[in-house]
Amino acid sequence: MKHQMKWLMLASLLSVGACKTQEEIQREQVVDNISIQMVENQKLTADANIRLQNIEERLGLLTGQVEETGHNTKEELTKQVEELRNKITILEEKDKANEEKISKIEAQLKQQDEYLKKLLSTLSKKTSSTKKKKNSPYQEAMGAYTSGNYKRAQSLLSGLEAENKIKGKRRARILHNLGMSAYINKNNNDATVYFSKLFTEFPSSNYNANGLLYLSKTLQRLKKNEQAKQTLEELIKRFPKSKKVKEAKSLLAKL
Repeated sequence: MKHQMKWLMLASLLSVGACKTQEEIQREQVVDNISIQMVENQKLTADANIRLQNIEERLGLLTGQVEETGHNTKEELTKQVEELRNKITILEEKDKANEEKISKIEAQLKQQDEYLKKLLSTLSKKTSSTKKKKNSPYQEAMGAYTSGNYKRAQSLLSGLEAENKIKGKRRARILHNLGMSAYINKNNNDATVYFSKLFTEFPSSNYNANGLLYLSKTLQRLKKNEQAKQTLEELIKRFPKSKKVKEAKSLLAKL
């Protein structure tokens, strides 16, 4: 009986000892777990601190960059403003110079306008005085001939030739133009008379080169080919350097 009691007491003690050991183990496990979590939390905290430091460093860098950028931007803007001011100053100087040039040009133009007004006024007076002057009968007759009004020219030239007041080269021209006007108007007899007079009165006149040529053509119209041939030969003989010689030779070959 006593022996059983000893065993029961021993078992009880062992049981109590075993229970304490399990509790201790559990406590140790809890402590270990807490320690592990603390370590992990410390790591996380350390990582967070590191990240925070990195962020702070980055923020610091960014802040510095922003400040530097702001400073640089301010300097750049200041530089640009200064450049613009310089350009504006240059433009203002150019404008001033241009204004001076424009003023000079305007003054010159004013002087030119005044000069032109005076010139036009003078020309107008001269034109008026010229218009008031009546053309002479000779000028009027030559004007009609030059403009191609051969009937009027023949009438006016006939009057001048009949008066016999105009002498020298002008009379030779009158006779020549009378002959040409008569030829163009197909007044063959009158053409023959005037071309013949031209040659008789002014044998050395250059008008005879053309006069003899058309005298020959007039004679051909009148079927006087032999006289036309003699006239062409006389033209070639007297005026060998004239441009009319080539045509004269061509007509002569056909007679």
